[in-house]
Amino acid sequence: MSTDAVVIWGELLWDRFPAALGGDRLGGAPANVAWHLAQAGGWAQLVTRVGDDADGRRALAELDGLVDTALVQVDPERATGEVTVELDGGEPRYTLHAGRAWERIACTDAVTAAIRDAGVFVYGTLAQRTAEGLAAWRRAIAAAGSRALKVYDANLRPNDRASHAVGEAVAHADVVKLNDREVGQLRGLLGWDDPIAELRARPRVVVVTHGAAGSTIYPSWPTAGAPPGVADGAPIEIPGARASPGGDNVGCGDAYLALLVFGMISGWDLATSGRVASRWAAAVAGVRGATPRFDDDRIAELLETA
Repeated sequence: MSTDAVVIWGELLWDRFPAALGGDRLGGAPANVAWHLAQAGGWAQLVTRVGDDADGRRALAELDGLVDTALVQVDPERATGEVTVELDGGEPRYTLHAGRAWERIACTDAVTAAIRDAGVFVYGTLAQRTAEGLAAWRRAIAAAGSRALKVYDANLRPNDRASHAVGEAVAHADVVKLNDREVGQLRGLLGWDDPIAELRARPRVVVVTHGAAGSTIYPSWPTAGAPPGVADGAPIEIPGARASPGGDNVGCGDAYLALLVFGMISGWDLATSGRVASRWAAAVAGVRGATPRFDDDRIAELLETA
């Protein structure tokens, strides 16, 4: 097993912004995580599916040289995914186009082998909302077994009803990342009065992001290097970082998760990982779209751990 190898499972699609806001931008939460992890210096293999069309070829060209696309599948029948994006007060509102290639990602022999060799397996919810997608993901999570760190980024839509997929995703996760809205959604989806307490009933890291207000990390192991006054297992409060004006919030949570995972595989403590993740997410919030490219100087600045 390669402890720093990360396999990421889920959707790759195009975010269709209005032309005045820059038009098409590469997206899909798992693909965004792979993008930012790679920019930070991690090695990510993306398991997804695109159509045999111009959008699919363009997506792979965008990822080329940054993300390992050897496990990306090409669907001969379904088109590459797309989402229409509108901004309401800076907050994205998504209209997902169904019946696309990423909804039937296959757990091939090559995918199974990569997951078995990985140190981290990252997944969300969207690709498991169909029976076909859920069945393939079940084979993938079985391949991860107890060896890989399993990281679940819920990324729930406001009207999400996929309680079966969410319940299974949570059950297997060693790290669960949610935002404040999603914590509330778990009450209804899983019937939990106190979602944080339920999530912490077994050893795992739980992360709740609060937008510009920062995040809270609930550790599951002794927090070496935690700030003064933070006891083992006590919540770690991560302050928000200021974003430059003129951007949007698309992909900020994905960027946060990517850098949190990067910090964990780099041996940083959770407090340091959270601070760097918050800073990187704010940098993404300062631009349009989920997948900006940062130059080397900017990356070095964002990764500063002191």
